[in-house]
Amino acid sequence: MLSGQALVFDAVLKDMKKGDSIDIISEKIYKNMIALRDEKIQRVIFDKFHMNFDFIKEVLMKDDYNDTISEIVATIKQFSLQTSVILAGFKEKKAQIFEISENEAINTRDINFDAIGSGGIQAINTLLFQRHSKTENLKTTVYNVYKAKRNSEVAVGVGKETDLFIFLSNGKVIELTDANINILDKIYMKEMQFGKTNKMLNDMFKKIKCD
Repeated sequence: MLSGQALVFDAVLKDMKKGDSIDIISEKIYKNMIALRDEKIQRVIFDKFHMNFDFIKEVLMKDDYNDTISEIVATIKQFSLQTSVILAGFKEKKAQIFEISENEAINTRDINFDAIGSGGIQAINTLLFQRHSKTENLKTTVYNVYKAKRNSEVAVGVGKETDLFIFLSNGKVIELTDANINILDKIYMKEMQFGKTNKMLNDMFKKIKCD
């Protein structure tokens, strides 16, 4: 799953082979993203001044360089593809989740879950609230992930459409049908209303004088 610049997706997956392990795939994606970042820096920044990385390296080895070079270096340090990838798969039949950008490739298995994109914070907060972990059973995991996605829709840029897949260690991928998603939606909406319409809440406020 990719968040950010969708047009770089094919370049991110460059040189992937069918038999690659998830660790190798993660490393290749990471290296591809670094290459993409460098290519974009060359095109967007260096080409304007007819220079390249080698020129900058030579200049920085000197004791003095002008303000323009300093500004270029600062721009390079702050430059970002604004793109990240979640890679999910298995290693020795244990589920793995990697978050990959041009800065690093992190295996997030130890923290149980991950999310990227404009709604990532809302999704992660939901999973934290649900106290989700990799020890949860499948049906609980599916609902928690669905709830996290729905809650993330408050963020700008997160669409209302939902695709939900289950990856199995034998390589099988199950896509939940529209009927399945509709059932999850009904459960979610019922949960959202439960506290607001709960009889105990109504009974409590009958005893509270708010006049």
